[in-house]
Amino acid sequence: MLVSIIIITLNEAENIELTIKKARLAASFPSGKVPPIEIIVSDGGSTDGTLEIAQKIADKVFIGPRGRYLQLNAGAKQAKGDILLFLHADTILPEDAILQILYRLGDPNVIGGGFKKDWNWNPIVKRSSFLKFANFWWQGLGNWLVRLLRTFPGDNAIFVRKSIYEEIKGFRPLTICEDFDFSRRLKKYGKKRFIYIDSAVLTSTRRYEKFGFIYINLVWFWIYWLWRLGMSQERLKVKLKNYYIIP
Repeated sequence: MLVSIIIITLNEAENIELTIKKARLAASFPSGKVPPIEIIVSDGGSTDGTLEIAQKIADKVFIGPRGRYLQLNAGAKQAKGDILLFLHADTILPEDAILQILYRLGDPNVIGGGFKKDWNWNPIVKRSSFLKFANFWWQGLGNWLVRLLRTFPGDNAIFVRKSIYEEIKGFRPLTICEDFDFSRRLKKYGKKRFIYIDSAVLTSTRRYEKFGFIYINLVWFWIYWLWRLGMSQERLKVKLKNYYIIP
């Protein structure tokens, strides 16, 4: 089965090369066998050199309309694979990621899933004992909730059979929480299984480092529940702008 790895970007020159190289390494089996993959970069109009870097090492790079759900759907439309793996540009796949996906999807009752997530702190960031403890506790709680609820944030590297993606018509036009909405719909798909893989992706902590660990967690917790309670996308976007989390 061909795995299409879809990476969404917007001014990610700092991260894109490592993310693509690690994605290719994630497709190397211990036996030396390399399963077929394609790496697609769906860009929202980068101006910082992201495209030039990606064009040298990705299989397909294109510029589409800006916005996560738009870029995710555009990438899926370009994909030839039987399996779609959606990856953020600042998220690193574990070395056994593709092996894990192919093994789990060998079960016809499994339609997709996502990975455990660890945070990739910049080594130059000094963390107090309290912050280290808070990071350990919050990361553990987050992974426990994702395992329990099977509702994945986008930086947990969500994957799905392309046929199922097409049946549920991909990502809905949501500028915020499109990832939670997508995984919740997959979880509810018939009697099929949407699974949690215990190998961890490493995702960037740049928002934590910029705005503060506790502040970011409180904002996203608040936004998530406002979304679940039915607040409109327009009002959610205004709130995030007011909290300085999105430009």
